[in-house]
Amino acid sequence: MSPNKTIGILGGGQLAKMLATAAADLGFNVNIYCPDTDCPAAQVANKIVFGNYDDNENLVAFAKNVDVLTYEFENIDTKALEELDLFVNMRPSVKALKISQDRLTEKSYLNSLGIKTAQFYRIDEVSEIEKLFTRLKKPILIKTRRLGYDGKGQILVKTLDDINDHFLGKKLFPSIAEEVISFDRELSVIIVRDKKGNIKTFEPGENVHKSGILVTTTLPSSTSEVLKNDAVTIARKIVANLDYIGVMGVEFFLKENELYVNEIAPRVHNSGHLTINAFNVSQFENHVRAVCGLEQIPLKKISNAKMMNLLGNQITHYRNIQKFNENEFFFDYLKKDIKEKRKMGHITTLV
Repeated sequence: MSPNKTIGILGGGQLAKMLATAAADLGFNVNIYCPDTDCPAAQVANKIVFGNYDDNENLVAFAKNVDVLTYEFENIDTKALEELDLFVNMRPSVKALKISQDRLTEKSYLNSLGIKTAQFYRIDEVSEIEKLFTRLKKPILIKTRRLGYDGKGQILVKTLDDINDHFLGKKLFPSIAEEVISFDRELSVIIVRDKKGNIKTFEPGENVHKSGILVTTTLPSSTSEVLKNDAVTIARKIVANLDYIGVMGVEFFLKENELYVNEIAPRVHNSGHLTINAFNVSQFENHVRAVCGLEQIPLKKISNAKMMNLLGNQITHYRNIQKFNENEFFFDYLKKDIKEKRKMGHITTLV
């Protein structure tokens, strides 16, 4: 797809904003579809269409006016996207989205490929949580199958009282229970595959989460080269099996030299923000190149780096800094409402 064509992005958050910026640098127009009239991507898009994600008529009209369609987050009704796929190329595919947006489907799919995950169980009734906890006699993590991100939709059960406090007398959404992995560290692989099957991967980053929210990503990871290569091999297996087009983030737990996939994200990923400054080509440019059929550029790391998310009021301090060091790169998403644990920006430090 040649420049001057139009890329449509479903979602208007910071990921869409950084995608739109990368697309503009390559000469593409960008249209954004988002329900939020004050979304970050509106600051850089050529056109923004405001609408809900369940408004099929509006979505179809949007899709008919773009040349390729991509998305910045998983929680979109796939039935609506299947209809859009009739009018425009959807990249990544609806198939990848269907798998990733349901935790039960996702983990079952990964296991079918011989990829390790935490041991998991389908949960449809509160009574099943109590029976499972009583049988296992160890902590379990209850996660909603859908609509969970940044730690949302997750309850750690350590005692029977936890079950009573969080679930008794309340509606239980379809869920899974995971046996808790006491991991040594967390990794993520940012990987890109184009429609010709060419695959490129960034060096795996080491992540730290707090309350389910990513706090930092660091390069290089302290993980051995053997395990980093193993993580890359697993990520390559996933995107090849899905015939995937675009960037994917694959999150891992590492425990006693064993890798467990925590989740896959069929989109650009928070842990890949440091690629903007630490590599010659960012994850965002890579995604645009892949979904538009452009040639992939060989990746080269420029520097080791550490990225820190700025949550809630943390942004205020950095907004007041007059001048940053030459190795510091501050990104303000310019969200008006500061909320606790909300991702307001990030800072990348080259080291």
